[in-house]
Order: sequence, then C-alpha cells, then structure tokens
Amino acid sequence: MSDRMIVLGAIAACMLATPVAAQAPAPTTTAFDGTYAGVSRTLEGEMGGTNETRFCAKNGQPGPLTIAGGVVRWPGTVPTAGGTAEGAVNAQGVVVMHGPLGMRFDGQIDARGTVTGRLTSSCGYQLVWQKEGK
Repeated sequence: MSDRMIVLGAIAACMLATPVAAQAPAPTTTAFDGTYAGVSRTLEGEMGGTNETRFCAKNGQPGPLTIAGGVVRWPGTVPTAGGTAEGAVNAQGVVVMHGPLGMRFDGQIDARGTVTGRLTSSCGYQLVWQKEGK
C-alpha cells in the first residue's frame, strides 16, 4: 500500500470518528407556563413565636410569578425577605418554591389558572396569583 493510501485512509477514519454537533433539546413547556399576576397577600402572623407582626409585610398584592418549563420564579418574594424564590410545578399543578431566609411556598394551581398557597418564613402568608390571559 502506498503512503498516499495510508494517509487518505487515516483522514477518512478521523472524519468518520468526528462526532456530529449535539443539538440542544427543545425547551420543555407545560400547561402551567406563563405569567401570573398577584391577586392577594394575606398576613397570617409571625412564625417565630413572638406574635410580633410589625416587621411583617402587610396585606397586599404579591409581585408577578412566572413559570417556564415547569420552573417557578418569584422575584422579590415579600418585602421583608427580598431575593428570588425558585422551585418547580409538577404535572398535577403542585408548586413548591424555596427562597431567602428559609422561605418556603407550598401551593396548587387549579384548572382556572389560579395559584393559591401558603408562604412560611419569619411571617406566614396566604398568597394568590391568577394566570394572565385566563
């Protein structure tokens, strides 16, 4: 075999061994994806055992909540906590988020696109959001 044939064979072998560029997986979407406008934030009380709620945010509207690909994000959380809470929603609409200062939100999305649940941190709240466009 000539040197030229060996070189061409080696080049062909290298070309076949070169991996094809991997394609990024298509983004996952869920029925819950979208932006949810804050409806209500109702203070339940202080959670530290002192019953002192003066440092808790008063009743009002929570900031918007977003869901994309099953990932839930709530920037700003409550005024006293700051930061961003993040978590997930499952196929049944169960939402769990964790945020700064030990904050936890447990909620449910119903068929009307309403998210309701309880936030616990140094203060406890009932929160409600409504999916925009519903």
